[in-house]
Amino acid sequence: MKIGISTVLLDKENLDIVFNKVSNSNYDCIEINAETLPWAKPHIDNKTTTKQLDRINKLVKEYNLNISSIGAHIDLSCLDVDLRNHNVNYVNKCIDHANYLNSPIVHILSGELISEDMKNKQTDIFYNSVEKILNYAEKKNIKIAIEAIVGHVFHSHLDFINIWKKIDSEKIFVNYDPSHFEAQKINLDDTLDLLAKKIIHVHIKDAMGLYPYFQFPPIGKGNIDFTKLITKLDKFGYSGALSVEYEAQVYGWEKEKDEILTESYSVINNIVKNL
Repeated sequence: MKIGISTVLLDKENLDIVFNKVSNSNYDCIEINAETLPWAKPHIDNKTTTKQLDRINKLVKEYNLNISSIGAHIDLSCLDVDLRNHNVNYVNKCIDHANYLNSPIVHILSGELISEDMKNKQTDIFYNSVEKILNYAEKKNIKIAIEAIVGHVFHSHLDFINIWKKIDSEKIFVNYDPSHFEAQKINLDDTLDLLAKKIIHVHIKDAMGLYPYFQFPPIGKGNIDFTKLITKLDKFGYSGALSVEYEAQVYGWEKEKDEILTESYSVINNIVKNL
């Protein structure tokens, strides 16, 4: 397994600085964030130019940091047709970027659940969006992985069973983030037993509490046993990225970015090297 980190941690830095900091902290790979969050801006988006992508490719070679994935998280189940079409096109543009950057994976999410009585309608809308994205990704030789997100339309490991039945189980993969299952008190062993063979990218993020009252604290400060988790991934044959997605600052856990980089790598590396 390779240890990586999402650029969302360093959203205020340009990618030259990001690659330098990530490399100096001994990470093996890097995940490029394309999601706009209330607390963070993306490093690439649908307006990123070929010149900017060429610069990223140079950084990949200079620092020997392959791009594990692009996180194209945008609402794909919204009711507004024009907005939804825009969002599908946004993901497709990220697929173009992934192809240009030799990144094999783009991962997506469904979008927030409006209400329980809208679940079926939003699910159908999400499936339709996914089908369009899959058709485009296949042409570009990019794998699409879905991340189940607490509070979203697609939030449980069981949602994968439904979408695999409805669409195509061969084309839909898993971006596995244990924090979103822990925040719902879904047993992680159950999620891994069901999803392991389809996991192609993993987020390392801790969690505590129960939705809607939960936090994503620093790794090791929450309820997830990462030694157990990573050991089980290893036994299932997973050899991809373990990508740290640090969002603890949103919940009041303030630390210097360099300290976060170093500590997060150390925690995961101590587990991986003892497998």
